[in-house]
Amino acid sequence: MRASSVKRRRSDLPDFVQTDIDIDALARSIFARYAGPQPIVVEGTAAHATFFNIDYCPDFRVMTMAGALALRVNQHAVAGMDGLAPLRVTIREIMLAALLHDLGKQHEDCAPFIELLRGTDLRADASEGAAQRAEYLLNIVRDVHCRKGPCMIDRLRDAGRPELNNPFIVTVARRHGEDYATNYSERLGCWWAREINIVTIADDYDAVTSIGPERAYRSERTNTADAVRMLRAGAARGRYEPHLTEIFVNDVIGGSAIAGC
Repeated sequence: MRASSVKRRRSDLPDFVQTDIDIDALARSIFARYAGPQPIVVEGTAAHATFFNIDYCPDFRVMTMAGALALRVNQHAVAGMDGLAPLRVTIREIMLAALLHDLGKQHEDCAPFIELLRGTDLRADASEGAAQRAEYLLNIVRDVHCRKGPCMIDRLRDAGRPELNNPFIVTVARRHGEDYATNYSERLGCWWAREINIVTIADDYDAVTSIGPERAYRSERTNTADAVRMLRAGAARGRYEPHLTEIFVNDVIGGSAIAGC
């Protein structure tokens, strides 16, 4: 793996800001470490759990897109484009956080609401009532899984994952559902607002453009052009950081796929 870098403020690692890295290879490497049965510790008791389906894993897609966006942000920053500063965490840390960001959905407190949500099948019932029930349950799942995500990460960490002893990882799990404007605000300002938003952009895009077992509450897949309009509308109202949004749209998704948006 080649890495061109500049030294980042507050870090003594010479390769902290990476601008030349094989994102796909890094994604496969990270995923291989966390796929399959994993040792965990639950209330002091050793156990095992499987968090990711090797054959179908939306979190892998989110991790890969988040890594690609992080790489392009660093490239823009080093080139002096858009007035961007380099990221405050490494690309690997962003990708690991992206892989684990939804782990709270597998917490026992969240499971009943996930099952109820799967039972609210909008493909079979497109009524207004079904949509309202789905949105109500979605809001519960969003709240519970963001609060329980750090707990699930702790269970992995306590079983021997030292890389998870990192406040950024649990902060993404807890705050990725929040708007950029909220994380960046003076009252609730977060040091990693941009870095968290990278994961949020990738996650939201994947959520509306894919349908699979974890998307049973969605009636249909959103096409790329509509997803781009959604992202730009979100940037306008403060959910996404505008520069990150445009880099994702133009450099990660690819301009040819969104002509006319």
